[in-house]
Amino acid sequence: MMILNFALVSLISVSGFSPAFQPPAYGIGAENAGGSVRAFSMGFVSAGIPDSNMVSGTNPAASGWARATGLTWGTKMMDTSDITWSGAASFPDISVIIPLPAGLQISGLISSRSRMNTQDTVIVSNGSGSISWTGGSGESYAGITSRVSEELAFSLGGKCFFGSALGEGIASINSSGPTMPVPTEYRDDVALLPSWGLVFGAFVNTRIVSAGFSIATDRSGDLTLNRDYIGDAIADSTARYSVPGELTAGISAHVHPRVLIGVDFFARKALHLLDHTTEEGSYLASGFEVTPGLGFRVRGGFRTMDGLWRDGASTYSAGIGYNIAGGQASVDAGISYESWGTDESETVFFASIRASENWLGQ
Repeated sequence: MMILNFALVSLISVSGFSPAFQPPAYGIGAENAGGSVRAFSMGFVSAGIPDSNMVSGTNPAASGWARATGLTWGTKMMDTSDITWSGAASFPDISVIIPLPAGLQISGLISSRSRMNTQDTVIVSNGSGSISWTGGSGESYAGITSRVSEELAFSLGGKCFFGSALGEGIASINSSGPTMPVPTEYRDDVALLPSWGLVFGAFVNTRIVSAGFSIATDRSGDLTLNRDYIGDAIADSTARYSVPGELTAGISAHVHPRVLIGVDFFARKALHLLDHTTEEGSYLASGFEVTPGLGFRVRGGFRTMDGLWRDGASTYSAGIGYNIAGGQASVDAGISYESWGTDESETVFFASIRASENWLGQ
């Protein structure tokens, strides 16, 4: 892992004063777990639950039994005390499943991973200033799944991390004597160019108990920095960044024909990004889904986190889904409440719509 350090970048502005690059104090922002609204409503459980409608962000092999092509679009809105988050709606979560003959399937997913809207103090010699940061990161997956039997499926694909941050700063030197401080305005454009890693998943699907796991490798990519003084770009820098691999395992059971329960375990190494470290750690999640009839599904779940982006956080979630035209389309919504630290909390609302088409006639 590489801790990026641009403090030695030397830039000269038209005023003769150039603050060194100072990365956002909170990196690219607090993370969130991507994936479907169904998993979100069930406490972020999906690695061990068969799902023919939506792609699992933690284990794509879970959708290996999909019979119809499906497209899902969703978005999140939040109310949070986390100062690193923007309160705006997040980047849309989009997933697609395309079944092929011979038990093969192409699947893809793109979702938001973090949002940032913060203001930091600029540290300069004999002066002061501030910089406002906005931006965030996203993650995508593309791969193929092979259903080798009625009970076993494997997936292989690539997971991509990408992001950007825009810092708009103003700083000034406190000159000695009667002269006024010399101000300067500048902008830092940071781009985390796409970084790809391999993802392997496996899934066992039986009538009562199902289980799956997925491993994602480390991903490395280029980070570019562009320093712009009042519309005059005068310097660019490039460095490497890395995102650590992940391990997810899950198991689920139909304890009743209309009741499904599941448990997920997720683990990751420490993430070093923009001179900010997110500690290594894991989370344990559990959830349920009840199908009362008439096309409705009721969900709930709980997650506890050890380390990672919110050490000690506890999350409660619930949601509801409704199938339209016998399952050819659906509307799903979920809400979660997460608390951590001292009097810090976040409420998130997630809604999605899905449409499908059976091109294979199965």
